[in-house]
Amino acid sequence: MPKIKEVTANDDYTLAITLDNRHQIIYDMKPRLQAVRFSELSDINKFKTIRIENSNTIIWDEMRQITLDEIIGMIERKY
Repeated sequence: MPKIKEVTANDDYTLAITLDNRHQIIYDMKPRLQAVRFSELSDINKFKTIRIENSNTIIWDEMRQITLDEIIGMIERKY
């Protein structure tokens, strides 16, 4: 399983995720902001306060985090 090398929170509420296998994922978080879990991230300043933990989880705070597996699963369901 690839690991997250870098993540950038963009002004359009997308995440630019660079993996250690040189692949990049652009993940649109806008639909997720409607969920209670992520609703506070509609504040762009909060959305941009991200960090990577254990090379597989993107964290905003103790209540708002998303794993690489979850992102890949959402992308696979979409296509």
